[in-house]
Amino acid sequence: MANVISYRPGIGKQKLEKLVKNKLHYKNLNQFIDHAVSKTLSEEMSSSPLAKKIAREVEKAVYKYVPLKFVKPTKEEAKDIEEAVRQADKKGNWVSAEHLIKKHNIR
Repeated sequence: MANVISYRPGIGKQKLEKLVKNKLHYKNLNQFIDHAVSKTLSEEMSSSPLAKKIAREVEKAVYKYVPLKFVKPTKEEAKDIEEAVRQADKKGNWVSAEHLIKKHNIR
């Protein structure tokens, strides 16, 4: 029993089990708890304060300018974007905007 940890959910065991099995993709409560613990540990142990600060700033900017509208770039804009990518990517491992537009059927 050394590997057992007692856990008492704040919302009640039956309600939590019902939510996990019926609303989420987990087979049982232990699978859900294991995933939640692993995800939380990896997020908190591998994240840097600077990355979190940048993410918060980006999130604020997105909320400020909602609704966003994404449009297809003109041919001239696409050419400029591709040229900038070529210059930034020294190895040449880039995918053209035209290829992505065709691949994802963007109109």
